[in-house]
Amino acid sequence: MGDMPHNRHGLIPMLVAMRVTAERKRREAESKGKGDDQAAPVGKPKKKKRGWFG
Repeated sequence: MGDMPHNRHGLIPMLVAMRVTAERKRREAESKGKGDDQAAPVGKPKKKKRGWFG
């Protein structure tokens, strides 16, 4: 939890900031990992879950 943002505006903005930083790190790692191979996922896409029970 060392990457926790320092803001004093409540729980929800802190959680949003943590999600944004995680997404930035994921995209950065993905861009470094994928140099020339841009493979799309094979197969039919998963059905989107709606509600609690799928």
